Amino acid sequence: MVAERQDPMFVLKFIWMEKNIGIALDQLVPGYGSVPLSPHYFWPRKDAWEELRAKLEEKEWISQKHMIILPNQATDIINLWQQGGDSLSA
Repeated sequence: MVAERQDPMFVLKFIWMEKNIGIALDQLVPGYGSVPLSPHYFWPRKDAWEELRAKLEEKEWISQKHMIILPNQATDIINLWQQGGDSLSA
C-alpha cells in the first residue's frame, strides 16, 4: 500500500520579550517531531516579516499557499505583540 502524500505541516515559533519578538519556522515531521527551517528573526531589530518571507522563498518545495499564510500569521502575532498582548488575557 502506498502512503498518501500529505502537505508539509509548519509551526511558527515565537519568543515574546518586552522589547523584541522572535519568529522562527519549523516543519513538523510525523513520528519525529519538529525540524527547524529558520533561525529566530527578531522584530523590530530587523524586519522579521521580510526575513521570514525570504526564507520561505528559498524553500522551493513550500507551497504558494503556505508562503501567504505563514507571513500573515506572523504579522498577526507581531501586531498583537505591539499592542502589548492585551487580547491574550481575554
